[in-house]
Amino acid sequence: MSAPLLEADNLIKTFSVKPGPFAPRRELRAVDGVSLRITPGETLGLAGESGCGKSTVGRLLTGLIPADGGSIRYRGRELAEMGRGEITSFRKDVQMVFQDPFSSLNPRMRVGEIIGEPLAIHRIGPKEERRERVIELMAKVGLAPDQVNRYPHEFSGGQRQRIGIARALAASPQLIVADEPVSALDLSIQAQIINLLQGLRQELGLSYLFIAHDLSVVRHMSDRVAVMYLGRIVELGTRDAVFSRFQHPYTEALLSAVPHVGEERKRARIILRGDPPSPLDPPPGCPFHPRCPYAEPLCTSAPPPLEEKEPGHLAACHFSKKLFYRP
Repeated sequence: MSAPLLEADNLIKTFSVKPGPFAPRRELRAVDGVSLRITPGETLGLAGESGCGKSTVGRLLTGLIPADGGSIRYRGRELAEMGRGEITSFRKDVQMVFQDPFSSLNPRMRVGEIIGEPLAIHRIGPKEERRERVIELMAKVGLAPDQVNRYPHEFSGGQRQRIGIARALAASPQLIVADEPVSALDLSIQAQIINLLQGLRQELGLSYLFIAHDLSVVRHMSDRVAVMYLGRIVELGTRDAVFSRFQHPYTEALLSAVPHVGEERKRARIILRGDPPSPLDPPPGCPFHPRCPYAEPLCTSAPPPLEEKEPGHLAACHFSKKLFYRP
């Protein structure tokens, strides 16, 4: 097994929020003990419902927001212990592609300036070489070089996301955190962006943390998959293991909702009871037990640890063996 490129252990992130205009401030634990690793050349998919903490994990791993607990290591070095020079190198090596291509680009900057900004920040090459690099990156992501002096509002949503990808590539990163990079795009454009990301991974040897709620996209992109629920990872394993031999009821329910075409066997649709609990007031024990069809009294009092159920396949469930469906 390769040494991890980026590794997180027991990450915790809490936000102070006001539920209403007259309500007192309360603590919301958006990320609750998340541990994961990404090896060179690997794509780790991070899946789950909206609001489960996926994007917060991505921002923690890129250093955009500080963690309240736990540790993040890049190539074996703790981020919290890095000096200024090491942090600068880390920020160059770990880039992010944001979900919304409309709000992630500065509307007052030309495309060439947007893509070239990381080169200027990290002082990579003289001005003329930077311009050549920008033109090269535009061509690599499928944009015409003669569009270099246009503004973001002159591009479509898919083109703007290509600009965001080119900007992320500018500093020659090792890892890209792609936060729902296709969810704001039309289906036909989604396929183009996914194929672009796959091609760049093969060409440049990139690693990805690919965050999405669409399991079909996660399955297509990922080598391993982590499933999050209410701020915690509830299942983690290889793509084939998670999609074929799932060990958590939440994963089973998510997969039952994925549309199937052709001769692929259809799963019986599982309708979860109730609504997702509020992260401001999580249930005791297993956070999924109020909606779980397999829950027993133990689930209401004892949080299940994320433990290995099969080699390399982890799940946080007391009763994984009760899952009756296997494709």
